Amino acid sequence: MTSNLKSKIKTIASDSILSIVALVIMNMVAQFVVYPFWKRAYGTEFYGHILYAMSIVNIFSISVGTAANNARMVESVKGKTQDGDYSVFVLIGSAISAVGILPFIIFGGLDMDLTTALFTGVLTFVTCWRYYCDVEFRLNINYKGYFLYYIIISIGYAIGIVLMRFIPYWPVALIPGELAGLIYVKIRGSVISGFKDKRSSGYKVLLGTILLLALTYCINNLVFNGDRLLLEHTLGGDYVTIYYLGSLVGKTMTLITSPMNSVIIGYLARYHGRFTNKMVTWLLGVTFGTIVVFSGLSVLGSYILIYILYPESFQQALPYFLIGNAAQIFYFVANVVTTVLLRMAKANYQLKINIVYALTFLICCIPATILGGLWGFCFAILFVNIVRYAMAIILCYTHTGDRTLGAEQVAGGEQKG
Repeated sequence: MTSNLKSKIKTIASDSILSIVALVIMNMVAQFVVYPFWKRAYGTEFYGHILYAMSIVNIFSISVGTAANNARMVESVKGKTQDGDYSVFVLIGSAISAVGILPFIIFGGLDMDLTTALFTGVLTFVTCWRYYCDVEFRLNINYKGYFLYYIIISIGYAIGIVLMRFIPYWPVALIPGELAGLIYVKIRGSVISGFKDKRSSGYKVLLGTILLLALTYCINNLVFNGDRLLLEHTLGGDYVTIYYLGSLVGKTMTLITSPMNSVIIGYLARYHGRFTNKMVTWLLGVTFGTIVVFSGLSVLGSYILIYILYPESFQQALPYFLIGNAAQIFYFVANVVTTVLLRMAKANYQLKINIVYALTFLICCIPATILGGLWGFCFAILFVNIVRYAMAIILCYTHTGDRTLGAEQVAGGEQKG
């Protein structure tokens, strides 16, 4: 192994660790400080309603912010990108999302008032921007800045819990953290500016690509948050909480998908070679091994963390530790594989995978939940996530030998089926 290759591997490993630690810290604060605080403050049933509301927030914000973020990363392989091309999309998308969430909160049977709904709209708006704005550090491969970005957000969440004691609305716990991150990016970078900049010549094609990715991520996140949506409307808020706790550690592990994908797409955007069957087989071996190891660690972690953080609900959640966590790990690993696929194949393959994913979810999970209750849902969602992982691996094999097309096609709009 050459010294240059060793140096590159060391750099990638260092970037991965730094970015993963940053996201893990932020999500540990959210999942193991903020969320238990909500549970203690509001009780099991209303906590289930909050989880349902947060799933809607995530569907909107991840779809808008991540679409613009990843589109810009892939486009960056051609040269310098313009802030205004993306800022305008995020501004409009976040505003629409903030308004669009209001009917779900007000008329969704969640027992939340208008003020809470408005705070939830604000949370949705700033969270859209938070998902987009880490592109400031990804573009420049500045993972120290990336790390500080998420540490600042984590500190903001802790401040939000204190503010909730004076402003007693649950979204207040998260809003300061999201705002703190945006302020940091505004001071350090440029991705929030550029609203008055002239659009680039390829803006219309780029906008179509971003919308395609936004639709793809929307479908993906509908299914990812489908446990809360489906269980809320079929079994009730208590079951949302039970399944959430049964799969919490595995779902928390899936949150490192974002930083891992940040590093992966950052380096793949600079790779201009060909992908081979051997490379995909290596990917299959690593990801399957990850599924086995992480599923075991998730179960072990559940026995410890759920017992400590949610002792009153531990016995209810315990039977679902293995199947609930394994389903989330399959989802997490499939996300990594589809990120690799984004550089191997046309952007619309992401949409195709997620359409099949959504249809499989509807066909399997709805009747399974109605007929089999929570156990029926657990087996169904595990099967659905296995299908998504298998599809992504198969498509990677079918595109070996192709020259990496992602950047040119995303930029050039070649999105034929």
